[in-house]
Amino acid sequence: MSAVTLCTGRQEPYVEVLMEAIGAYLPGIYENGCGLYLPGSYRFIEHPLITVAVRDALTAAKATLYHQVVTPGLGYFQPGKEVSLTLYPSPGTSVRFLRQAVAEALSGHEKLFRVQASVSCVDVTPAGIDKGTGVRWLSKETGIPLVDMGGIGDSASDLTFMRLVGHSAAPANAVAEVKAFVEYIAPYEDGDGVVDILRRWCD
Repeated sequence: MSAVTLCTGRQEPYVEVLMEAIGAYLPGIYENGCGLYLPGSYRFIEHPLITVAVRDALTAAKATLYHQVVTPGLGYFQPGKEVSLTLYPSPGTSVRFLRQAVAEALSGHEKLFRVQASVSCVDVTPAGIDKGTGVRWLSKETGIPLVDMGGIGDSASDLTFMRLVGHSAAPANAVAEVKAFVEYIAPYEDGDGVVDILRRWCD
């Protein structure tokens, strides 16, 4: 028996809606491992590492980034994030340059946060939490061994969990680093690639 769930950097409402749409019944990982969504009870659980002190630090980091990155027009926040931050580049700013600006703004706080760029944005997550942490947590909560899980990803941040699971694959538009790691690369991009991979795994 196979089941599909999410391991994403997206916020809680996105995860809830998409999991409802695909009929997922296992917990889903949101905000890059910062929380689990339990569809059976409609509950959101934050990772145990997210304490009051971490939330306070995140609030301070958001204020700093607002003044040093958003106000100058380099990027803008993705709304709806509760326990992490995501910034998208403004027109004329590359993701790479935005990541550098975010890292410089948070310089001196490397022990508190992890700054990582994906294909389209820059994520700021509490130290010690990533998608790999989230998948380990998911395995513990569900009792499903990591070796029995498969992971699909397209950006470098996905490698933190894809290195842990038994099988890995990527859509055609994945970054080179991911393509070099996975067992299978779909001939299609984005959602069409995911469908191709799932069909291959379920055959």
